[in-house]
Amino acid sequence: MSQSSCEAALYTRGMTDKADFSSGGFMPNASRAHTLRHGLAVIAFAFSLPVLADAGKAAAFYEDGLARFEKGDTAGAVIQLKNALQQNNRLLSAHVLLGRALLKQTELPAAEAALSEALKLGVSPSEIAVPRGELLLALGRTKELLRDVQPDGLRRDALVEVLSMRGTAHADEGDADAARRSFKAATDADPNSVRPYLSLVPFLLLQRDFTAAQDGVERAISLAPKDARAWNLRASLHHARGNLEAALSDYQQALAVEETYVDARVARAALLVDLQRNAEAQKDLDYLAEHVQVEPRSAYLRAVLAGRRGDAEGVHKALTEVTRLVDTLPTEYVNAREQLLMLGALAHHGLGVPEKAKSYLDSLINRYSRNLGARKLLASIYMGENDSARTLSTIEPVLRLRPDDPQALLLAGRANLSDKRYRRATEYLERAADVLKDDAQIQAALGYSLIGGGQAEEGATSLERAFAADPRNGAVGMVLTSIYMRQGMTDKAIQVAETLVKNGRDNLSALNLLGAIRAASGDVAGARKAYEEVLARDPEFVPALLNLARVDAQEGKLDAAKQRLTTLLKQRKDDARVMYELGMLAQRGGQMKEAIEWLRTATAKNPDDPRAGLALVEALSATRQPSLALSAAKEVGLRHPQDLSVQAVLGQAYLAAGDANAARLTFRDMTRLAEFEPEAQVRIGRLQLEAGFPDEASYNVQKALTVVTDYRPAQTLAVEIALMQKDVAQARKLLDALRKADPEAADVASLEAATALASGDTRQAISAYQRAYRKAPSASSALNLARALFSAGQAGAARKALQAEVGRAPSMDVRRALTELQMQAGLWADARGNLVAMLGSDAASVDLLNNLAIVQLALKDPAALATAEKARALAPQDPLVIDTVGWIKLNTGDVDGALGLLREARLRAPQNREVRYHLAQALHQSGRTAEARKELLDALADGGRFPGVEDARALQQKIGQ
Repeated sequence: MSQSSCEAALYTRGMTDKADFSSGGFMPNASRAHTLRHGLAVIAFAFSLPVLADAGKAAAFYEDGLARFEKGDTAGAVIQLKNALQQNNRLLSAHVLLGRALLKQTELPAAEAALSEALKLGVSPSEIAVPRGELLLALGRTKELLRDVQPDGLRRDALVEVLSMRGTAHADEGDADAARRSFKAATDADPNSVRPYLSLVPFLLLQRDFTAAQDGVERAISLAPKDARAWNLRASLHHARGNLEAALSDYQQALAVEETYVDARVARAALLVDLQRNAEAQKDLDYLAEHVQVEPRSAYLRAVLAGRRGDAEGVHKALTEVTRLVDTLPTEYVNAREQLLMLGALAHHGLGVPEKAKSYLDSLINRYSRNLGARKLLASIYMGENDSARTLSTIEPVLRLRPDDPQALLLAGRANLSDKRYRRATEYLERAADVLKDDAQIQAALGYSLIGGGQAEEGATSLERAFAADPRNGAVGMVLTSIYMRQGMTDKAIQVAETLVKNGRDNLSALNLLGAIRAASGDVAGARKAYEEVLARDPEFVPALLNLARVDAQEGKLDAAKQRLTTLLKQRKDDARVMYELGMLAQRGGQMKEAIEWLRTATAKNPDDPRAGLALVEALSATRQPSLALSAAKEVGLRHPQDLSVQAVLGQAYLAAGDANAARLTFRDMTRLAEFEPEAQVRIGRLQLEAGFPDEASYNVQKALTVVTDYRPAQTLAVEIALMQKDVAQARKLLDALRKADPEAADVASLEAATALASGDTRQAISAYQRAYRKAPSASSALNLARALFSAGQAGAARKALQAEVGRAPSMDVRRALTELQMQAGLWADARGNLVAMLGSDAASVDLLNNLAIVQLALKDPAALATAEKARALAPQDPLVIDTVGWIKLNTGDVDGALGLLREARLRAPQNREVRYHLAQALHQSGRTAEARKELLDALADGGRFPGVEDARALQQKIGQ
């Protein structure tokens, strides 16, 4: 049996959040006047007697059912309401209340039938909007809820409920903006209602918007200090933030208010299990077992505790209870809950019932394709059945997304071993061992797995189980922290690392790991402290030495970092890791020649590690050496033909070198490797589109949509492809489908703008881009808006839009665009400020240095030439950089020095009009007027425009044509 921090966190979210509703009465119909013959009246009267008697019985049954429902006797209420309907099947109030009672008992199909019958008999949809919305939410039919359960015409309490549910539905559909609007409407509808916050805060926690969640929690408690749900919200917030003692305190407060509140008790039990406080957790679980009939989460936690005690019988009993509870729930209800699907799979897997486990996992993966844990568990089951083909097909999508996932690598290795593909198996298994290369325990465990084989309990679940049972297990703990960090769960990663350090004071790998996590989270001082503690115990512990050098660099202490690495390399002359770090450090300091040398050496020393090779490609590209960058990319690509990240770099290197056909073939290979993984196919499609291959990108879209027919990123890409193909009609058609699915989405507005721009309607494009930016501010939406404004001749407005985005969330792309506009407008001081800021984080950028030199020249800053020479040192063959150096020399009186440089720039870039003008100026000042006239004639041909065109025309006027 196993349990982990990650698993325990699953139990903090309740399966449903039902509210009590007052009973709805119905006014009798007004009496009707009838004109009857005497005989017919007698007959009618005779037949009406038993009907009236039945109606009386129906009313009595209904009233008793209502009383039972209000007292919490839901089962008794259902019986009496069914009795009422046997007497009078048209009793609307009975149908409505029966639907609510069945909903409360989680008898969802029956509840839906009762509410549907009420609608068919004429009940107003507004009267059952709340229970119907809750039903659809429970069934996961959020699109149907948003379509059919509208807030119009509802009384205030029902309006608040419906708006809150619609907010949750929007969130489940992935539209966070619409969710926020719906929650805002709910709080506006009744500012004194706690109900909206019960749904809003969980949404904010999923968004990791802790500040807003804190505000919502405090508001909920102020509105309803005696509502257990409000205290449970605050406990959940503390839990998510890692304030575990505070979380326990608030769970206790929730239970003090309402002892029977299931979600709070389950969450507290899960947290106590997580904290190894087994006895306290057991008390909560015993209470739940006694008082709650349907609670698979608590049953699973009981299995975890039984496993810790070594109680195999207890594990079996608890897991059997989980399967009984989950298996008997309505299929639609379970399929709408990722947590329940995983619980069902884990329980059946633990009980040795693989077919049922596979059924749950198939449903989970189909609906929640990003759940990589489910894929790994399913692959482990297939491996247990010696089905290596299915093991590989299940685990390969995980490795494409997370190439260093140790569990996936182990499964892939075992599958290849089973098929006697020993070389491939060894490759996977060595990569798995490299994740924890300094820990002999994990290497030994992996070795025994390879030798023994045939064990079904491997993968993510087994690792989490091992750590939950033995928090001293450093190997498993390290794998868990790497998983948590990739998922952005820094608090959990730190918690695991600190547990490892606490329980294994001599485990230097654990302490080094803690430092790495702190550094990644921005706690540089805490990271340094951890690394120095490692080195105090073992001065030759290489990972800590490397990490400490990174911290030096992170703090701007580049010389100290270099000294540390140089000393280490003297001790470990063939260590490619040290060479790689020296290369990255040199690049950070703008020493590109040195960086390239180190990265070449590191690649040669360890060609099987793609990191140094990819960094080498990047460095060569940054220094304007596309041919050399391509050669390096080919080398690393040949060694890693299955790695999508490596192949993407190779394709882009082909493009930079001007070989579009080779790039196309590389992207095609990537398309084949990615199979039908929607996210990967869309990423490849975007590479194709950016490279100018819209037809190829269209195939990527088709593959993505084959798996998920309404995969929005693929649908969005399809519109962009149509626009590149200049098929505006098709773009509009595709856009209409997106708009129909979600008319308020920000991507709809952006695509509307792009379509308008393609149609020549700049004004409409600007309006749509402004709307898109308001809906979802981002760097890309700001850049799109600025481009549209600039194309409309509104350069000032374009600068203003970019400046606003820089103030909101600074990004290099936006700063670069803003700087370009500032330079065009002659706002040299503003441009210099942006360039200096960007160079602070990218000191080796040739473009930034070159532009800074141009700006400094305009500002008559004597540092201009030194800056330009620095750019030239980084990219000695770049014609634009050579031109800048020559132009600065010319403007500072060094005509002879300028002329040679400008001739070279002209030879390297003969199509560049600005370069030819600069050369003409140098020729004129050198007395070579005839040559100058020829250069000016070419520069000004066909009315071409370029920076300095007016000066070029003036020179032509002066010296003649």
